[in-house]
Amino acid sequence: MNMIKHMLRPITSFSDKQRMLILQACSIVLISSMLCFLAYSFYSINKESRERLSALVDFIGADLKSPMAFGDSRAVTESLAVIKADSSIKQVFVLNGHDQVIAYYHQTTGAPPRDLQQSLKSLRSGIRRHFFALSPVVESAIIRDGARLGTVLIEQSEHIIINKISDTTVISAIILLFALGLSYLLAGRFQRIVTEPVTAMAAVMREVSYTKDYSKRVPSFNTDEIDQLAKSFNEMLSEIERRDEDLLDRQNQLHHMANFDSLTNLPNRVLFNDRLEQALRRAARTGEKLAVLFIDLDDFKIINDTHGHRTGDQLLLEATARLAAVTRAGDTLARLGGDEFTIILQDIKTAETALLVARKHMENLFQHYLVDNRQLFVSASVGVAMYPEHGTTVEALVRNADAAMYLAKERGKNSVELFSDSINSKLSEKLLLSNDLHRALERSEFELYYQPRINLTRNSWASAEALLRWNHPKLGRVPPDKFIPLAEKNGTILPIGEWVLREACRQLRQWHSQGFTLPRISVNVSPLQLQRQDLIGIIKDALSAYNLSAQALELEIVESALVEDSGHSVSILKELQSIGVKISIDDFGTGYSSLSYLRTLPIDILKIDRSFMINAHESEEDRRIIAAICAMALSLELEVVTEGVECVEQEQILIDHCCHEAQGYYYDRPMAADELSQRFKSSQILLEEVHYSLPTAPDPRAGCL
Repeated sequence: MNMIKHMLRPITSFSDKQRMLILQACSIVLISSMLCFLAYSFYSINKESRERLSALVDFIGADLKSPMAFGDSRAVTESLAVIKADSSIKQVFVLNGHDQVIAYYHQTTGAPPRDLQQSLKSLRSGIRRHFFALSPVVESAIIRDGARLGTVLIEQSEHIIINKISDTTVISAIILLFALGLSYLLAGRFQRIVTEPVTAMAAVMREVSYTKDYSKRVPSFNTDEIDQLAKSFNEMLSEIERRDEDLLDRQNQLHHMANFDSLTNLPNRVLFNDRLEQALRRAARTGEKLAVLFIDLDDFKIINDTHGHRTGDQLLLEATARLAAVTRAGDTLARLGGDEFTIILQDIKTAETALLVARKHMENLFQHYLVDNRQLFVSASVGVAMYPEHGTTVEALVRNADAAMYLAKERGKNSVELFSDSINSKLSEKLLLSNDLHRALERSEFELYYQPRINLTRNSWASAEALLRWNHPKLGRVPPDKFIPLAEKNGTILPIGEWVLREACRQLRQWHSQGFTLPRISVNVSPLQLQRQDLIGIIKDALSAYNLSAQALELEIVESALVEDSGHSVSILKELQSIGVKISIDDFGTGYSSLSYLRTLPIDILKIDRSFMINAHESEEDRRIIAAICAMALSLELEVVTEGVECVEQEQILIDHCCHEAQGYYYDRPMAADELSQRFKSSQILLEEVHYSLPTAPDPRAGCL
């Protein structure tokens, strides 16, 4: 019963399928064997029946010889009476020598059939054709002394063979069922022997698939093929385990690369934004405040360029260590890139607390650094933005902290600034100006003003400096200190600077054609122009276009442009100097002011910054600085030009120290080109008499303006 239930249930497992296959094979073999056995049994029973009938026919024929010889039909009939005792005989025909029925016996009817001859004919026709007939028939001739007396036909009852075959079938069925049961039991045993390793492997695979633990292994087995399969399976798991470990390592590396800075190992911008987003959600739930600090190292690019990137990287690592040392465990320190760092201060009660933390970081970063046996100093500008006062989103807080940091830089660097609405308005104004700068040139909104420079030795016109002015259609005149830094930052200084060079050359040529033979025009050149533009080609093209000598052009370069990119810049300036263009250092004394680069750079003129001249007539220290610069320049055979002269006393100081040229409001303010030429025309005779002196200059006895 269990076997039947097992066979009737749905087949799902490999072991069940294997058992059923074994059972099916056994069943086919057993049933085939049983059918063959039944066929053989039928054949044997039929053969045995025929042999018995043949013996019976011979016995009856012997009894019938005498009666048949004498033609005693009654005796023949009486001889058949003995057959009644044999229930296996169905019917008997006794024929004479002429094949006529002389005696007949039937097991059930006794009386001969109506058509006896037809029955006899049918019986005889089936003797040879039906060897496997259920009722076998045997025919035998009765012979005496060589003479054929007649024939005896005996047909056996079909019940004999049917009963024997039935008994054999029942016994065979019993044996079959027993054999199938035994096969079922043996199939289970054999199936376990074969499928147990496969089942074990399947179980391990399921466990591995569920747990992702590829360290699982299948045990060894005795069967060679199965053991080889198990070994191959284990090798496959080992390979998957190795690949999985490699993949996990690579995923970890990719995750680390995607979320952490490669140099400092700090969270990068992506991870910082994610953590700030989470901190904002938590703060929105709890009602707490948080702050974002935006930290930028001041003048880090100079250190990076002068000492190399390796030194810069070491300095960044040291700065990172200092920032991490005073950052709380619950806060997030991140590097956004370059020398920019950000810190998320969580659960900050007031803005004063955030400013206190920012100042602590600033002071900590200001301490000297020792990198590769070099003592370096770098300061930091820090901007602070508070949640929710200064923004409720990641973008707003970072943007506003960045804006506050830029304000700290504008106010002298190495300081901390808290974001405010005024900073936001300044930022909006800068954004507006930055956008409008891209279209100002094509809209002809720029104009050049010119401020004359005076030769103090001859008291004559020496040159004029071209100064850029922007006439904004909505804001009016925008001061240069507002838009020029923006132009340098967004790159528009390149086309603007090229326009200034060409326009200054054009104007000088126009003055010359009008009789105003100003010896030279000076133009300020941005560091970005030296780095990115074909400055030599632009200048040569401008001089050629307006038929000017190279000596008529002077380029004013800030000190930082030569120090930060000395190799490229120096090669350009040397080539320009070689064709006759004058090179001057603008705002000398406010930058590096190093004698080492003054000796090696292609410089013709030093321009002393106006900050030294403002109080020179009152400050002994400023006068000494001016005297030292003039003396140094003379020893290096450089010309000296001083900006910011506003009174006669200041002019006299410059004359006393042999300064070559001066520029300032004492002589004239910057003015439009037409106005400057009118000034020249109205003073032409006086200039000739006093060697191009300026008759409109203020009275030397007038004192400071």
